[in-house]
Amino acid sequence: MPEHSPRPKPQAPKPKAPKPQVPVKPRDLVDPTVTKDEKTKQPDPFAYKKNDRGSKLYGPDGIKAGDVQQGAIGDCYLAAALGAVAGSKPDAIKNAIKDNGDGTYTVRFFEVGWDGKKTTHAESVDADLPQAPDAATGGEKPAYAKSTEMVEGKAFMELWPSIVEKAYASWKGSYEAIGNGGNPGDVMTALTGEACRSSQTAGVGENDQLWSKMLKASQEKRPMTASSGGEEDERYKDPKAGVYGHHAYTVMGVEEKKEGAKTERKVTLRNPWAKRRRTADAAAVGDTGNATGGGVFQLSWKEFRALYDNVIVNGG
Repeated sequence: MPEHSPRPKPQAPKPKAPKPQVPVKPRDLVDPTVTKDEKTKQPDPFAYKKNDRGSKLYGPDGIKAGDVQQGAIGDCYLAAALGAVAGSKPDAIKNAIKDNGDGTYTVRFFEVGWDGKKTTHAESVDADLPQAPDAATGGEKPAYAKSTEMVEGKAFMELWPSIVEKAYASWKGSYEAIGNGGNPGDVMTALTGEACRSSQTAGVGENDQLWSKMLKASQEKRPMTASSGGEEDERYKDPKAGVYGHHAYTVMGVEEKKEGAKTERKVTLRNPWAKRRRTADAAAVGDTGNATGGGVFQLSWKEFRALYDNVIVNGG
């Protein structure tokens, strides 16, 4: 009687070859209906143009608060927050953006829950941007967030502000969705992964508690923004004030300066328009440096508290 052959051991199934990943082409976003033709009041969308001008993600001087200029939609909160993070934590910007090497970029955002739990969200976008006429050059420029960097008198078209804004708009649904105001703290948290705390500028006496908080944040290089009151508030009617209602600003830093026998508290701010005043207001008050100052100006603590209602500090 023949011997039985040993039963072969079952073979483990061969692993299936991974399916090739098909890159998803970033979608162009619907332009916002907040952009309207002045005569017809109908939506007047800007045309998307290919990034064929050799623009770079970053300029020769790296990432700075002064790189950011708000465009034609009402997302001053986003532009001010971008400036705040760029000025205090430039690596947070750099670490958030991945160059995919094919004309697209993936931007990583954070969300922090009420319990402190942190999650991430990624959006991929290309560098094709809505373009608007540029009266200064006769050509075109990005219609929304753009860079302003000048190095040795030469303008560099940095892409990073436009890329982060486009990715944020893609995340929220459209430029329209982000173009009607928002919270600078949400944007700072999305870039740094750290929660924000909001404080009122009112308070008892000199509001020493807020001053100490802002001074500490400035020394520790933590991003900060300040927001003004209502658009129709009387505080903003006089062009000398140089501050506008319902608007967010980057807090560049605070410091205590010795002026004679007194110690003066100073707050340095930046308007994300990249200029302090509207052109007509600058002419009315003789502000000859309005177009070249990059939107940076300084106020006393008293002036700051009189013109701003709210401060948001990121981290800490």
